[in-house]
Amino acid sequence: PFDQDHWEGYTEIVKEMGDAVQIVGDDNLVTNPKRIAYCKERKASNALLLKVNQIGSITEAITAYMDSVADGWGVMVSHR
Repeated sequence: PFDQDHWEGYTEIVKEMGDAVQIVGDDNLVTNPKRIAYCKERKASNALLLKVNQIGSITEAITAYMDSVADGWGVMVSHR
């Protein structure tokens, strides 16, 4: 329901529903550790869709995973 950079909208939905459901960051996070850190500051997701092909290296994908689970996020791995 939101644009990928509509951080306020994501923050609001996490606040309202995040205890009951996973709000999965996809296009707003693009498996990018810098965007994940920003999202965590804003509390704008509580889960990551990890797409290895979206970020430049396996190392960056692993960092994205580690950064996400460090705060208790769920992580789903895309098959592509």
